[in-house]
Amino acid sequence: MVDLKQKGLEFSKLLSPEVTLILDILQKHNKDAYIIGGAVRDFLLGYTVGDFDVATDALPEEISEWMNEIDAKTKPIGGDFGTVLVIIGKKAFDVSTYRTETFEVHGKPPTIVFVKSLADDLARRDFRLNAFVFDPKQNIILDPYDGLNDIQDKTINMIGDPNIRLKEDGLRIIRLGRFLAKFDMNLNSKILAAVQSVGKNAKFRNRRVVRNELLKLIKVSNPYQGIELLRKNDILHAIFPHFPFSPTFREDLIRDFSQLTVENEITKLFGFLVLISDGAQLTESHFKKLCQDLELSNKQEQQLERLYNCWKNFPDSPELQSIKPWVRATGINASEVLVHIYFLNVLKREKSINSDTKDEYLTIVRDVVKRLKTG
Repeated sequence: MVDLKQKGLEFSKLLSPEVTLILDILQKHNKDAYIIGGAVRDFLLGYTVGDFDVATDALPEEISEWMNEIDAKTKPIGGDFGTVLVIIGKKAFDVSTYRTETFEVHGKPPTIVFVKSLADDLARRDFRLNAFVFDPKQNIILDPYDGLNDIQDKTINMIGDPNIRLKEDGLRIIRLGRFLAKFDMNLNSKILAAVQSVGKNAKFRNRRVVRNELLKLIKVSNPYQGIELLRKNDILHAIFPHFPFSPTFREDLIRDFSQLTVENEITKLFGFLVLISDGAQLTESHFKKLCQDLELSNKQEQQLERLYNCWKNFPDSPELQSIKPWVRATGINASEVLVHIYFLNVLKREKSINSDTKDEYLTIVRDVVKRLKTG
């Protein structure tokens, strides 16, 4: 059995000076201040800890006022959800007020009530893995929902009735897929049945958050398990109701694509969409509807449109005279990735490709990119 007190002492060593300042100023004003959710979960699972999210009973206006005492910048980002972005130097942290959420209509923003109880705030969270709490005063990790058992059993369980929680907001199913893929875990049978029940009728309260969660999923080193959960249970159809999905779905291609170095998230999204689509039916209008579904910005929409046009106009032969203008149109940061995406899509349809041909394209593309970078 893991000693959570000892683990708390180990976790405390990971706290940055900036987040420690935030915790200290809240405690100075006699308010609760805990690190909650993902950072503690990832630490216990043995993953690198990223962002530290702070939960407190202080109200958003109090958070903003008190952070001035440590010369931090603040920006309300959660609207009615009570989250304040606290910026110290080049680092930013989410500081959120305890709240309850009531969904009167599935797929619509819930009614928010700020509360003083940590227990009430934890009860609204989705998975037991997301309800870990680090108490900086005691240097201990709290586990009120037995999330540690889920880690040891490699099984994901929900807080509350999954038939209700997943209908309230389909985003939780996308997050579920990400956790399955990232942490290589299994599903509680009740959750799987609830996912199947929701299916293509999944409702999403915030399309931008759906976009962000989907991007997190496809950035996982091997997202196949999560994507397959969404595909088999029609959640992808609920996200993209107008998209022409491919009847075939190959883990090896998704895995190969995931291993590509793709810095731009829109390029990553485009590659993912090409691999799960029926390429023969894919048109520019599909991407326009998709941009609406994900509430992409005008700039992001233009990026997708450019990538689609360059994908459709892939050079017929690996010759400098045709590849050079294609690279210019595609962009030096996306052209090599698009070559990989193109040939993965060919492999999906034709089962095999001539690797020498792909290498010919890549050699010329890399040479053109090098020349363009050096002027």
